[in-house]
Order: sequence, then structure tokens, then C-alpha cells
Amino acid sequence: MADLNSIREKVNQMASAAMAMWKLTYDAFIEHDVDLIANALEEEKILNRLEDEINSSISSLEKAAPSDDEKLKIMVYAGIAVDFELIGDYCKDILERIQIKIEEKLLFSEDAVLEYKDLYAKTKNALEEVVFVLEKDNPALVKEVLRNEEHIDSMVDKYRLHHNQRLIAGKCSPLGCNMFLNMLDFTAAVYYHIKKIAQSLLKIK
Repeated sequence: MADLNSIREKVNQMASAAMAMWKLTYDAFIEHDVDLIANALEEEKILNRLEDEINSSISSLEKAAPSDDEKLKIMVYAGIAVDFELIGDYCKDILERIQIKIEEKLLFSEDAVLEYKDLYAKTKNALEEVVFVLEKDNPALVKEVLRNEEHIDSMVDKYRLHHNQRLIAGKCSPLGCNMFLNMLDFTAAVYYHIKKIAQSLLKIK
């Protein structure tokens, strides 16, 4: 029988799957390993399945005349499930670029790799904080997540400028440059949805 606790537990499972997928996506990039790409895509299947289960549970729970407090939590958990599923979609977009990078034997400059590592790490830290808040079931802790918010858009703009300069200087190929810029943008999108999850959790009292 569907209840808020079971829905919250499935949201936690989505958080864990998103974390695993994010780490595997990065590992596939660093190690040029197509097997890791396949492993990451298995996590996306878990995300999609859990979102479907959450939506089904929410539909059942809404028929049971929930209280206003329960309705609020249902709305928040439904939105968070969507955000985690979208994080999986953006990871998949990055994985597609990594697949092309491997197949075309594209190389990023050392500076580009360091910049992506920096952006990945900041996004990973934010996701870990959100996963922790969900595990502890203490939405008040999310204030620290938002307090630690990085200015990801500014970072991406800076790194895009750097990479375009490298392209002009002949330090990377046009295709490699395009792959890198896509990965920056998709990573920024992942961070955006992590921030959305944090903001949603603030609505739960």
C-alpha cells in the first residue's frame, strides 16, 4: 500500500542511483571505458523505473483524501523525482559525447580536463549534500546546501571562453571543442536540478 514513507524511500533510492550514475559518467570520461558507460546507463534505467513507481504510488495516495500537509509533501516528492530523472537524462547526454570521444579518439587538452574535473567535483559535492539531507530526512539541513551554492553559470562561461581560446590557438579540434562545450552545459544543467531539489526540500516543514 502506498504511503508517504514508501514514496520518500523511493526518492532516496533515486538519489542513490543518480549519485552512482554521476560518478560512473565521470569515471567513463576519465578512463575512456565503454563498459562504464553501459554501467551508468543501467543506473538510468533504475531512475526511470523508480520515477514510474513513485508516480503510481502518488496517484494511489491522492485518491485517499490526503491532508494538506500530505498534499504538500506529495507535490514536493513528485517534483524531486522529476528532477532526479532529468539529472539521469543529462548524464545520458554526457555519456553520448563520451562515447563519440572514445570512438573518434578525441583528446582534450590538460587544461580542459582540469576544468571539467573542477566542475564535476563541485556538482558532485552538491549532489552528495542533497543525498545526505534526504537520507537524514531533515529538510532543514538543505539550507547548508544552498549556502554552499557555487556560481556554476559563471564558471561555465569562464571555461567556455578558455576553450574557445584554445580552439583559436589550435590546441583542440572543432569536434573536440564541441564535445567539451556540450559537457560543460550538461553539467551545469545537472547542478541546476540539484539546486531545484534543494529548494523543493525547503518547502517541507
